[in-house]
Amino acid sequence: DGEFSLKGHRFLRSLGTGSTAAVYLMEKLSTERLVVVKVFRQVPDEVERFGPLQRFLQEYELVSGIRHPNVVNIHELGIADDLAYIAMEYFAGGQLGERIGNGLPLGQALEIMAQITHALAAIHKVGVLHRDLKPANIMFRDDGSLALIDFGVAKLRDATIELSGLGEICGTPYYMSPEQGEGAEVDERSDIYSLGVVFYEMLTGRKPYLAGSPMGVIRKHAHAPLPVLPEALADCQPLLEGMMAKSPAARLAAAETVLAEVEALNGRLLAEALQRA
Repeated sequence: DGEFSLKGHRFLRSLGTGSTAAVYLMEKLSTERLVVVKVFRQVPDEVERFGPLQRFLQEYELVSGIRHPNVVNIHELGIADDLAYIAMEYFAGGQLGERIGNGLPLGQALEIMAQITHALAAIHKVGVLHRDLKPANIMFRDDGSLALIDFGVAKLRDATIELSGLGEICGTPYYMSPEQGEGAEVDERSDIYSLGVVFYEMLTGRKPYLAGSPMGVIRKHAHAPLPVLPEALADCQPLLEGMMAKSPAARLAAAETVLAEVEALNGRLLAEALQRA
């Protein structure tokens, strides 16, 4: 894609390109701070693509007003004739997917869950749904804290394009709630379902549902039995089922509720460990 120039910034390198956006690492000259710049290309004669982009930017404006340690810092939103861009915090610690491997220790998984639920509570409070919660959108700073990135992305893309253009979607169906997979209306409980999938993957190193095609995965989210954790992790099964219930009505309804369950589980495990000591 070559170099992208943005006033007051020095181009360092490209971090990736998709069908709707390109991502670059840049240095803000006034602060010498590294920033990630996400650029959305607009084709002026494709009017129908402008609406989703406007909505997307409105979501980011809401998110940029949130000052929360577990939500990405957005430094700048800009729009020009043929493109829009977002300049945001750079994460030196990489993303959660790189750390999962064969599964994380339970204490570490619960600590990560607590931070993600804090983030979801903060964005849901201002009326933003994430819609694309997955390990690649959970980023780590140098100090070990984490933050959610990439809000409302699913709104920007047409779902049918998402499912046929496998390169672009790359894995998103693995984390989609049954209602999102069916193209139905979603609310906060859809993000909670996706968080349940991430929780399962953190604990086991595996995704709960696999199939030969994106549609096959989506069907499993809607119809396959709930995943069962190994016996050693049985204490986590009720929490997992509370997040991954097929019906939104049967799910834990709010991020704060999930957080309370995570903290209670953590407390029980600590108490048991002390008893054994």
